Amino acid sequence: MKKLILSIVVLTGLALNLNAQNIQGKTDDLGRIALAAIVPEQATGIPQEARRMLVNKMSQIATQNGLGATAANPRFCIVPLVTEISKEITPTAPPMQAVNLDVTFYIVDAASQNIFSQTNISVKGVGQTEAKAYIQALRNINVRAGQFKGFIEKGKEKIIEYYNSQCDVVLKGAQALAGQRKYEEALFVLLSVPDVCRECFDKSMDLSVEIYKQYANYKCTEYMAGAKAAWANMNADKAAEYLGKITPDMECYTDAVRLTDEITQKMLADGANVWDFKMKQYDDSIEKDKMMIQAGKEIAVAWAYWGAAPYFNWDWSWLYEKK
Repeated sequence: MKKLILSIVVLTGLALNLNAQNIQGKTDDLGRIALAAIVPEQATGIPQEARRMLVNKMSQIATQNGLGATAANPRFCIVPLVTEISKEITPTAPPMQAVNLDVTFYIVDAASQNIFSQTNISVKGVGQTEAKAYIQALRNINVRAGQFKGFIEKGKEKIIEYYNSQCDVVLKGAQALAGQRKYEEALFVLLSVPDVCRECFDKSMDLSVEIYKQYANYKCTEYMAGAKAAWANMNADKAAEYLGKITPDMECYTDAVRLTDEITQKMLADGANVWDFKMKQYDDSIEKDKMMIQAGKEIAVAWAYWGAAPYFNWDWSWLYEKK
């Protein structure tokens, strides 16, 4: 009979199986003020190549003035409105296209459709095509210009003001989502509160731990059902796949250990092949609440990356169609 291997590994985090390459580092964006640089489709008349230049410029404006430019929460955005003041063909050989543009930047709350801050700049560009003329004009935007510091600072103040004044609404909204078993979205809402909004941030962290526990226990029921069904079909490897997702913070952990022992004893009695299963344990030196908050962040970021796109497909007609 081949030796049955049962090993124990130390649990240093509660993260579920996520695509680490795609979300690596993005958990740091939660809990900090950042702006999503967006050129909405409703911002018509801007050549596609110029759109990429605009996104780059807006990201630079944010980072040059102390804010993140890739927001985990795209609710707060920096967006442009480009107005073509004039366009002409130059009397040169070869003839070139010259454009004079008026560019207004807005910091907005896309969910509530409110403008927090705005600033305006005029730029000119010349190129062989209209697209190249636009790109040249936008390239001339000086992201270090003094006007952008006040623009970003005012937007930042408004975002902080939102969380300070609407904290109860944020918390109740998260609780309502959890009540609908939308745990990932609830965690995303709570863990997006900036740490500079200290009182609201602390309340959000406390509530995120409670909602993470609800999420963990909900998933535990799912994993145990899968493990039992797999073992009923004598599929030990599939059972191990489910049991391996169960962590010591989950209410059904004791049941999972009992099922593991049952499978182990049965396989030993039957002289089965090697079953290399790893059961998880806590490292007692790590604070459990901190581990749960980190796990919640990874769940929230995974939800934002994989499942939240429809939620953030904002309607921009309020900003563009009336201009």
